[in-house]
Amino acid sequence: MTCAKAGRGGSGSSPYLLLTIAVAALVIGALVIILFGGKLAQFAGLHLHLASTFVLIWNIVQWPVAIFFVVFCFALIYFFGADIKHARWYWVTPGSVVGVFLWIIASLGFKLYLQFFNSYSKTYGSLGGVVVLMLWFYITGLALLVGGEINAEIEHAAAEHGRADAKAEGEKEAPAA
Repeated sequence: MTCAKAGRGGSGSSPYLLLTIAVAALVIGALVIILFGGKLAQFAGLHLHLASTFVLIWNIVQWPVAIFFVVFCFALIYFFGADIKHARWYWVTPGSVVGVFLWIIASLGFKLYLQFFNSYSKTYGSLGGVVVLMLWFYITGLALLVGGEINAEIEHAAAEHGRADAKAEGEKEAPAA
């Protein structure tokens, strides 16, 4: 079976390429907001003659905006990554919120672990940074999977309770009404 017959690859892979580009742009945007947002707000405040209130408001607003970008990334992955037909778009899903919350908590826990028990550079030498990065990717993948599973369970429960557009477990599209 070729990739084209399986529904992957060929001209059908362009949605996955667009998904990758969109997620990369949103993640880079979130990083820029967090890392350089304060300096950009100060620059805009000085050159556009905005009061220091603008900088204060931006320093408060930048975190919810960055978190929204990450939640939106999770929602995009759950929508376009799922092998289902006739999916409905939701801007924010319970799985994406839980997934992002779990990802943030797990990343902070991993950071705390590395602060106190970091011996990767002693064990792996110059590859220690790569090992740490791969472990963080693994944690990120687990958070994505947990969020996706929460969305799937909510969808299956809705199908069991008779919602017409919900898909039961194992179905790729909702049954015809």
